[in-house]
Amino acid sequence: MMHQEELALILAPRGRDAAVVAQVVEKVHVGTRICVDLAELMRELSAGAGCALIAEEALTPEGIAVVSGWLSQQPAWSDFPFIILSSADTARARRNTAGALDPLGNLLILERPLHAETLCHAVLSSLRGRRRQYVARAQLVERQEAERNLRLALKAGRLGAWRIRISDMALFASDDCKADFGRQPHDAFSYDELIAAVHDQARASLETAVEQARGESTDFDCACLISWPDGSAHWIEMRGRAVLDEQGQVESIAGVTQDVTERRLAEQALQTSRGELHDLNESLERRILERTHELARANDRLTTEVAERERSQSTLVQLQKMEAVGQLTGGIAHDFNNLLNSIVGNVDLIRIKAKDEQVLRYAENAKRAVARGAKLTAQLLAFARGQNLDLRPTDVPALIEGMSDLMTTALGSRIPMRTQFDPNLPLAKADQNQLELAILNLVINARDAMPQGGSLELRAEARLAESGDLAPGRYVVITVRDSGTGIPPELITKVFDPFFTTKPVGKGTGLGLSQVYGIARQSGGIARILSERNKGTSVEIWLPDAAADVATTGDNRANTTGSAPAAKVLVIDDDADVRALIVESLQVLGYDVLQADCGQIGLDMLRAEVPDLLMVDFAMPGMNGAEVIVEARKDYPALPVVMATGYAELPMPSGAIGAHRVLQKPFSLQQLGAIVADSLMAPPAS
Repeated sequence: MMHQEELALILAPRGRDAAVVAQVVEKVHVGTRICVDLAELMRELSAGAGCALIAEEALTPEGIAVVSGWLSQQPAWSDFPFIILSSADTARARRNTAGALDPLGNLLILERPLHAETLCHAVLSSLRGRRRQYVARAQLVERQEAERNLRLALKAGRLGAWRIRISDMALFASDDCKADFGRQPHDAFSYDELIAAVHDQARASLETAVEQARGESTDFDCACLISWPDGSAHWIEMRGRAVLDEQGQVESIAGVTQDVTERRLAEQALQTSRGELHDLNESLERRILERTHELARANDRLTTEVAERERSQSTLVQLQKMEAVGQLTGGIAHDFNNLLNSIVGNVDLIRIKAKDEQVLRYAENAKRAVARGAKLTAQLLAFARGQNLDLRPTDVPALIEGMSDLMTTALGSRIPMRTQFDPNLPLAKADQNQLELAILNLVINARDAMPQGGSLELRAEARLAESGDLAPGRYVVITVRDSGTGIPPELITKVFDPFFTTKPVGKGTGLGLSQVYGIARQSGGIARILSERNKGTSVEIWLPDAAADVATTGDNRANTTGSAPAAKVLVIDDDADVRALIVESLQVLGYDVLQADCGQIGLDMLRAEVPDLLMVDFAMPGMNGAEVIVEARKDYPALPVVMATGYAELPMPSGAIGAHRVLQKPFSLQQLGAIVADSLMAPPAS
């Protein structure tokens, strides 16, 4: 059953207009609900919907006002889409009342008579936009939950939060911050009132600290004696730091407060006790010293706990940021990879069909451009989501030369880069995308270690394993060496730890070197670091020699000659362009092809005529590809299956499909032919 928020509402009071529109829209698997009048439409809108199709003659000025009133009550994330079905008469009337439909906001006007395909595209486009709004809603809820957790953490730590906007020195203070200054939650509290509450001896120090943070982007930490409105004196600690805008200018200063009156009183009491105990006889001196040491240890423990809490809060922020990046990149991966797949597939068909050398050259240029786009998508997904490594023989010098422009741009003009490669260097076993990301991370770290400029050297050479932490054999060693500030000896053992960083908060995630280490270990090698203060740093990535893993392979173009064995392939994909490309490509390869635009229709065709291979897309409305495979395997457990997907990670049911039968979009004609041929020749699935 279609979810209420995915429905297309229809209001067309004349004749069979509403039924005809519903019939057309439901052909593209969109649920509909016909409303007999405006009142029913408003009830359905309040219950939730994906879009609304309204015949223009059904919208009176009063009706528009009612809909406009509903729209004005939408939450901030919502911009509900309307499709107005206009006719010549209503269009003429609208021209006489220009702007009458403007209150409807997110509006698309289609003039009747209209083509069914135009109507379907408009509905699908509106629903896609609405789904993106639902994603924004989910992210907003998640952000609110994160803010609630932060408030709970501040409450648990008895910390008040505050922020000073630099442009007008406006103060924004939490309820706990106001309480630290003796104010009620509903009381107004300005920056001038905060300064006025500080005693004269500490006021100048606080104002100086704020001015330094404002002008030099420095942190500050000060303790102040303040007066509450009732006249009582309290000690308050304020810690803050500058917040920069996109241009690097100080936008505001934010931080926390803590009432330390009890601790100050305890310290004063301790000082008084020391003075009194000093006058006692020698028999009491030992007891005084023991108590002093005990209080000092308690204070050290308190300081350690506060530092640990701050470090935990910083780690939480970094995790939330990484998760946000993962959601953003993963959400667009499927559509973007579908687009790239259509381009690269059609370019492959052009290369096969065309005879003109100039056309072939243009096709080759287009294919290289698509490959760069696919590599960029893979790198973003690898950073944000984490993927299993695709280990294969890799030409390290060619890989480094291929990313030289990117590294030169990252380094800037003050840091020259030099490369040196062993002329007899063997191929390394590595994931090319992940290795590029690791090298780029090391180059950026080297740049940050040379703020005044310097030099960078990249080397690749073959070495034998030198220690017991590597299996015996030959390795390809990539070295990134800088002339920067170096790393203190006491930190060398920590640099590969996750979230460990020497950079200021907000300047690094602490994941760069740990990711480099993880990539090297997953590849069967290791990462090492050598550094000396003020003499630079060298980071080595040891990767196994791929010679033992390289198998003799034929020409990749062998599968594009159209000489494939006779076999029948059923293709299921909801994207018409991608499906047409796959069908034509398989036909060029010599296969007999059946096709379906959704999972249920594909299963019906499968039961009517069993093909030799099933090829299915993952992301489809109704049933996704994984669900289709599970249903197909119930009746045909030995049927070979290929999953085509643009996602980096698939939420697959256990045992639905082997990892080697996933075809990652965008794929070339050669890759398609290879995986289909391999699947047909593989032993039956268990």
